[in-house]
Amino acid sequence: MIRRSLAFCLAIILMASTATHTAAFSNGGAVRRSLKGSSSSSDNQRRIATTTGGGASKTALYAAAKKKSTKAAAEEEGVVNFKKAEFVSAVAEKTGMTKAESEVALSAVLNVIATEVAAGKRISLPGFGTFKLNYRAARKGRNPKTGDEIDIKASYSPSFSASKTFKEMANPDR
Repeated sequence: MIRRSLAFCLAIILMASTATHTAAFSNGGAVRRSLKGSSSSSDNQRRIATTTGGGASKTALYAAAKKKSTKAAAEEEGVVNFKKAEFVSAVAEKTGMTKAESEVALSAVLNVIATEVAAGKRISLPGFGTFKLNYRAARKGRNPKTGDEIDIKASYSPSFSASKTFKEMANPDR
């Protein structure tokens, strides 16, 4: 009986000290104080911003949390970034060219695709896909901040459509 009451008292003390510790590190409207002897103007500005409700906005905090959650979701799905240097190395390994030659070849291919598509041509690579230029008509839109109606100009946008073979490679279980 004494052990239970002693354990219960310890648990209450532990929870109370944890709550105090957590509250000490939260930004619940408390005034930030600079360390003794380090009263620089930036510390004073931060202190003023904190007391007046400035600092990080809720939108910025939401965006940071969303960015972290998207990164976590990408890691869970197993999405891996294949960087340009890795791509160049893979091309060099497959073709037997040096990495420098592979990088020159890659930049040449991308340059040709970009210039030809920008000129309005359609580039079709059988087994891979098609690069083309899409026309986007002028339309009305809304400024999300103010809600005012704005005119969005007509524009051209490059696009890529994967071929049937490429889609089947991406979905082997179908």
